[in-house]
Amino acid sequence: MIKIDTPGVDIDKIKDCIQQEVAQYKAAGKEKSFEPGPDFESSLPPFDDTLDLLLTIDGCVDKEQLMQFHGEEFINKAYMLILRREPDDQGKAIYLDKLHNGVLTKIEVLGRLRYSIEGRIKQVKINNLLLPFLLKTAFKIPVLGRGLRIISAIINLPVILQSIQRIENTAIARYELMDKRDRITQERISRLDREIERLDSDITRSRCELKADLLKRIKENKIAIVDLQRRLQIRLEEAEKGQKESDHRPVSSNMPPASGNDNAWGPLYDAMYLNFEERFRGPEEEIKDRVRVYLPYVQQACEHTGDALVLDVGCGRGEWLELLKENNITARGLDLNDVMVNKCRDAGLEVVRSDAVAYLRGIESESLGIITGFHIVEHLPFTTMVALFDEAFRVLKPGGIVIFETPNPENIMVGACTFYTDPSHTNPIPPATLFFLVEDRGFVNIEILRLHPNESFRVEDPLLNYYFTIGQDYAVIGCKE
Repeated sequence: MIKIDTPGVDIDKIKDCIQQEVAQYKAAGKEKSFEPGPDFESSLPPFDDTLDLLLTIDGCVDKEQLMQFHGEEFINKAYMLILRREPDDQGKAIYLDKLHNGVLTKIEVLGRLRYSIEGRIKQVKINNLLLPFLLKTAFKIPVLGRGLRIISAIINLPVILQSIQRIENTAIARYELMDKRDRITQERISRLDREIERLDSDITRSRCELKADLLKRIKENKIAIVDLQRRLQIRLEEAEKGQKESDHRPVSSNMPPASGNDNAWGPLYDAMYLNFEERFRGPEEEIKDRVRVYLPYVQQACEHTGDALVLDVGCGRGEWLELLKENNITARGLDLNDVMVNKCRDAGLEVVRSDAVAYLRGIESESLGIITGFHIVEHLPFTTMVALFDEAFRVLKPGGIVIFETPNPENIMVGACTFYTDPSHTNPIPPATLFFLVEDRGFVNIEILRLHPNESFRVEDPLLNYYFTIGQDYAVIGCKE
């Protein structure tokens, strides 16, 4: 390794050595250059490309270029250029430590390598090294070195200021470059954020469109299935009717047939049921006032369907038809009771005597605007009720509605007693059941209205009071899209 002894540097000895080398150069006629022998060249390790760049045209080491390196890289290149070998571990460690701690400068490291015994043997030329090295070495002489440093600082003050200005300009330029790159990066990030938002929006829109399309297809398939079921039911009924006609007919009797689709009892039953309604249904004006709640629904549906016809199934005494007529809404009633049909006609109302399902099957699809039925579904067998809903869906225009009102079995008095006052009722229908049936047959935006609470009855227990006073009737309202 190179022997380093900073406090004991003998400047005179270094000068003598340098003067001897200069004398040798002059004596050999090689004052301007040193040409090493063949053996010297063959002993040198090969240079890499970066080392070649540190040599000037005349073969001298470019000190200023070498000073651009730092730390371990600086030590490695200094050893390779000056001593023509890799640095030993101990020498590298000592120089690195002294460089990092500020004990030595790069000039001093180069000078110590060049003017060491090994360096003098290699005789590598380094431009402008001797004077700076001697000056840096002299700075370490006690007392004298302090004065020399002050004088050197004063002399080099313009250079120092220029270096500071250069460093400042370099720092500003680098800051501006970094700021520009930061702005470019931020702009790219913003563009990426916008692109991500656009992609997210596109994905969300596509997902919504796909969901809407799937729901539409599901709805269309459901409607198609309901229509197929309706057609199949008609074919089954026709086949059953044909089978009955071919069977042996029983002897006639005075008992009415089991089917509820025909007026089985004749005029006697019709007149009796009218008297029954007069006693238990309530006065016509009261019923007319009760059904007034449905007018806004009908008027809105008329706007959507172009004032299409309102068909009231089981119109009875015609209270609802009269109310519609008073509000300039075209309506037609259906009923099987001859007495009630004649009563309505005498009042100037348009009423047809017909079974509801049979009548609906005989008219065109999408030809009606609204279908209503007040206290009719509880009289129908389940299959007939489903057939009624299917045909109603078929004949309604888009935007049309159905309104079916029935006694509410949620009310304890209705479910336990008053529902069975009418012997022609089949079974009470809970609101959830009727809601499901209307929805299952294709209607949407279904609403339940609970009406006519029993305000004359009060029970102390809140829960019992709720079920005794809840609306005695309810209606299910559904729309066809």
